[in-house]
Amino acid sequence: MGVNGEAWKWRRRLFAWEEEKEGELCLLLHNVSLQVDKDHSWTWNLEKSNSYLVQSAYNVQSAHQSVDTPVDVKMLWQKDIPLKAVVFVWRLFRNRLPTEDNLFRHGVLNNDSCLCVAGCGSLEDVNHLFLHCSFFGSVWNFILRWVGLSSAAPFSPPDHFTQFRLGGGGPQMRQYLLTVIWFATVWELWKERNNMIFKFKECSILRLVDKIKLLSLSWLRMKYVHLSFNYHGWWLNPLVMMDYG
Repeated sequence: MGVNGEAWKWRRRLFAWEEEKEGELCLLLHNVSLQVDKDHSWTWNLEKSNSYLVQSAYNVQSAHQSVDTPVDVKMLWQKDIPLKAVVFVWRLFRNRLPTEDNLFRHGVLNNDSCLCVAGCGSLEDVNHLFLHCSFFGSVWNFILRWVGLSSAAPFSPPDHFTQFRLGGGGPQMRQYLLTVIWFATVWELWKERNNMIFKFKECSILRLVDKIKLLSLSWLRMKYVHLSFNYHGWWLNPLVMMDYG
């Protein structure tokens, strides 16, 4: 079938990142010609058996750094963090989230609808929404004080992730804890943004910070099921409570 055939009709309008993937697929299939009198089959060239293996696909993705994701992908795929949150951060780093600026570029919104939902008057893109907004971005001030760090916010989320995760050095477990907290923070920021847009709900910054603390703790409890967490200590400073402060 051609690009206008039944195989290219979708039940809903594609998101911006999906439209881009559709375009890439069209380019890959441009020179492919199927012949009705011959048998066709898929082969996976990364394996000698030509059979697809998830492990080989993961290895090739991890080995080749994406040019537009200046963070080692191995740092993103944290098996102890829910997959939906990991995929969300991967899309965030590649600027594939349906933010107002992305929706405008793809003709979904008009120019008057691209402002940040927090009412700060700025265009909503990933850098503004997650780091520099007077509402959403200010959440990081509380998170930094909570974990005992002090730093200026970098311009982009990938740089911020790297700076936050390293957190002045320390053992690998400390970096892991900071990674979990960073993931929980951006996940809750996105959820709060969507609540404002679609449910017309809004919570205070302090309430949002409490949600981040609770979410990061719940993720850790899924891994360390036998570890007795002190809720009071976690709320004061998680790194000190776990002797990584």
